[in-house]
Amino acid sequence: MNDILFGNNNGKILKKLANRSLKSGKNYIAVLAIMLSTLLFTSLFTIAISLQSSIQDNEMRTVGTSAHANAKLITENEYEDLISDERIKEYGKSVVFGYAVGDCFNKLPTEVRYADENYAVWGFHNPNQGTLPQADNEMATSQIVLDAMGLPDAKVGTQIELTFSTDTQIITETFVLSGIWAGDTVTPSQMIFLSKDYMEQVAPPVYGVSTGDTSRITGYIDCAIMFSSAWNIQKQVESLAIDYDFGDRIGVNGAYTTSTVSISGVIPVLAAILVIFIAGYLLIYNVFYISIAQDIRFYGMLKTLGTTARQIRKIVYKKAIRLSVIGIPLGLLLGWPIGRVLIPSIVRMLSGNMAVITTINPIIFFVAVLFALITVFISCRKPASVAAKVSPIEALKYVEQEPSISQRKRRHTKRINPSMMAKQNFGRNKKKVIIVTLSFSLSLVLLNSVYTYVTSFDFDKFVSNYSLADFTVADATVINSSLPLNTSGVSKEFIQEVETLDGLESVANIYMQTSTQPFAASAERNITELSSTSENFAADFQNYKIRGGHGVNIYGFDEWPTEYLQVVEGNLSIEQWKAGNGIYVTAMKMIGDGTTALYHPGDQIDVVCSDGTSRTYIVLAVVDIPEALRSPMSVDMGVEYVLPANEYFKIVGDENILPMKTMYNVDDAHINAADRWLQYYTANIETSLDYYSKVTLQDSFHGLTTMYRLVGGVLCAVLALIGILNFINSMMTSILSRYREIAMLQSVGMTGKQVKSMLIYEGLGYSVLGLVCSFILSTIASITVVKMMGAELSYFTWHFSLLPVMLCAIPLIAITALVPLLCYHKMSKQTVVERLRIAE
Repeated sequence: MNDILFGNNNGKILKKLANRSLKSGKNYIAVLAIMLSTLLFTSLFTIAISLQSSIQDNEMRTVGTSAHANAKLITENEYEDLISDERIKEYGKSVVFGYAVGDCFNKLPTEVRYADENYAVWGFHNPNQGTLPQADNEMATSQIVLDAMGLPDAKVGTQIELTFSTDTQIITETFVLSGIWAGDTVTPSQMIFLSKDYMEQVAPPVYGVSTGDTSRITGYIDCAIMFSSAWNIQKQVESLAIDYDFGDRIGVNGAYTTSTVSISGVIPVLAAILVIFIAGYLLIYNVFYISIAQDIRFYGMLKTLGTTARQIRKIVYKKAIRLSVIGIPLGLLLGWPIGRVLIPSIVRMLSGNMAVITTINPIIFFVAVLFALITVFISCRKPASVAAKVSPIEALKYVEQEPSISQRKRRHTKRINPSMMAKQNFGRNKKKVIIVTLSFSLSLVLLNSVYTYVTSFDFDKFVSNYSLADFTVADATVINSSLPLNTSGVSKEFIQEVETLDGLESVANIYMQTSTQPFAASAERNITELSSTSENFAADFQNYKIRGGHGVNIYGFDEWPTEYLQVVEGNLSIEQWKAGNGIYVTAMKMIGDGTTALYHPGDQIDVVCSDGTSRTYIVLAVVDIPEALRSPMSVDMGVEYVLPANEYFKIVGDENILPMKTMYNVDDAHINAADRWLQYYTANIETSLDYYSKVTLQDSFHGLTTMYRLVGGVLCAVLALIGILNFINSMMTSILSRYREIAMLQSVGMTGKQVKSMLIYEGLGYSVLGLVCSFILSTIASITVVKMMGAELSYFTWHFSLLPVMLCAIPLIAITALVPLLCYHKMSKQTVVERLRIAE
């Protein structure tokens, strides 16, 4: 039995003993350990929650609304039916006029609408000066629009001439400015709001059933929707889409999907929590374990006085609680500011336009305290058990697991030297050695993993979503993915200017036009098979047949961009393609997961030309067009054709048609000059053009990698500090617990130099084990965790490296050699006789 049969009532004594233990002066490292663990947890949760809030806010601003969902281009009848649905708590209404027209809007797509107050507030368009338009000659807009129109000083009451287009006409009228809001550069379109009375005159709501034709927008309604909660929002929207036959005209606000838990998003957070927990556990466990070892005689004497095992455990836990009361608040006070300081840098690196939202959410501190306490209690559980189980006789004889009697009686024929003695001392407490080694290794493994992760970011893959050449130029609507797209926007004058650039290496054009094309016989066979497996697909196919075909993006490529096409099925057969005998097709990007092909190599396709004739081509390959080469918008099923430019001109019937994109490369010596020229040209000469440049994309890429280095570096630094503290604590307590032993060795002739050598060898043993462990664990982490996290990124190419571990070898060896020397220096201030007396 561990407890006295009837127990005893000595709670006050236990409390006094625990308090006296706290006053012993040996607890500053324990407080520091608890503080560091809490600091890491607090910083992590501050960054995670603030970053989530910033991303969600940025997504709302990017989408253009904070509403849960949005139904687009519906009729007045459909709107009335929708808002009467009991599932919808609140709603906002907007009626579309069209688009603002003028050179000032070339790079600033601006929609003209009527909007009620809910729609304006949820869309971040509520005036902070004046009001929404009431009279039929009033308008409200953002300061960004006013600046673009050359009216930066416009005030409420200013008269403004506005030209805008509807489906049927272009209207120019003078309006009185009734309201102004700041505006946001990340929104897909700026807004100009006109009054309800004016809407009734120019763009009255359409009645009946909407056709789904996105080319007709005037008079159609956008409805912003708020449910009672965002819980299970995707299913709520899907239910509405089915009930009202809206199809893809109603969708969830992407900002709310970013707040849901995904495996790819939760893995880094869980990994960070696990790393912090392990680091905190190793340090706190070691501190308490060593503290118990130092006070083991004290616990043994308590046992002789009748203290039970349960009461001794209580003493240890009371001590842990009191240390936590000191360490946890300090960790909270330091952790939140560190997270607060880091989050703006992280946000700016993710996006220069993202608003920084920091929060003092009570959840941050509650969860940090909870994890810190869990770490503390799990860490001191085993030491408390050791203290409770020790017998009085064992406690009085305890000297950090001296070698067994059988080992001491064993005869040695080898000469005793400091390295041999260090080896023997090193093996006394294998558990302590393992803990310190793991504590060292943890920071090195994390450092190596962060380095491997960041250096595996592939710049070429990163820019492939934007530009596969040094420069890609297109109309601003194409670059910004804003409707209506101008897919013939690169002028001949611009191309001529490019051809005169110094250092020009290559230039190519990409043409694109959307056309309605019939289904080939081979497609109908494939569709029949697909229809048998999907009722939705069968219904869509019937709609296409009624319409007489389906929309296809037809591309015309100059030769060298063709090398970037990714073959899914078949082969490119470039010569046959250039000769005009073959065609490349894509899979149906808008059907299912986007990988199902409508045509296969060997099928024949009749492409209808603009004059009504058709040309027959053999499908050479099913390809995937990189984002940098294609139009930002797909139509209908998402099928696309790729032809050589000369064949494309035959299809569209006009050799003078302008390119959608112009790509060109410049040698390294002239690339910065070419970037400056293009920036000036698009800002001052052809303002309708916009571009992607590898020079500017390089800056974005650098910001992304810097973010990971910053966060990873801070975490590695704190973990390295924990590892060093663990080692210092272990060496100090090891030496202090061996005062008598070292003094006895010196009393029989062992020199101070030999003692120092022995202690240095012990310290070096930790560094050698730590490095070996780091090499092994870093290799495993790189092959598994780093690879898995990188698989989520399109611009990741894994590269194996152990360079950080190798570079840290010298500092680690230096620290593990220096600490024992400092400990010996402190110990040697007392004579051998004094140390023998203290030990007694």
